[in-house]
Amino acid sequence: MKRPVVFLLLGPSLVALAVSMVAAAIVGRIDDSFIAVCAMVSFLLTLPVSTITGLVDGYLARGLPPLLRAFLAAAIGMMGAIGLVLALFKMMFSPTVPPEVMNGALCAGFFLLLPMGVCSLLSNDIDRRRHLIEPACA
Repeated sequence: MKRPVVFLLLGPSLVALAVSMVAAAIVGRIDDSFIAVCAMVSFLLTLPVSTITGLVDGYLARGLPPLLRAFLAAAIGMMGAIGLVLALFKMMFSPTVPPEVMNGALCAGFFLLLPMGVCSLLSNDIDRRRHLIEPACA
């Protein structure tokens, strides 16, 4: 039950916080509405990527140790964000992607790298694993 809450609320919230801090550093405190729009759009665009990453992380939780799973979840989240940005650009504007948009997609992927790994570590079910292993009594 903890995994959906972490990946659907905490992950996009961390990305929105990072984007709002970067937007505030670029624009300054002059335009608060621009910062709010950037944070809202980043939250909404992060939801599908975070959902897919949460599902994959839940599948990987059975067989991989938490640290390796965190790195894989971070990489999957980054690839999902890059793919989402490139697909949206291709659908809305042009079938060819200029290098500036590719750099923007990589930046979007880097914004999701750390939050998806953190969400994977926070959704670790240590207590449940301890209870599944019972001592063999003779």
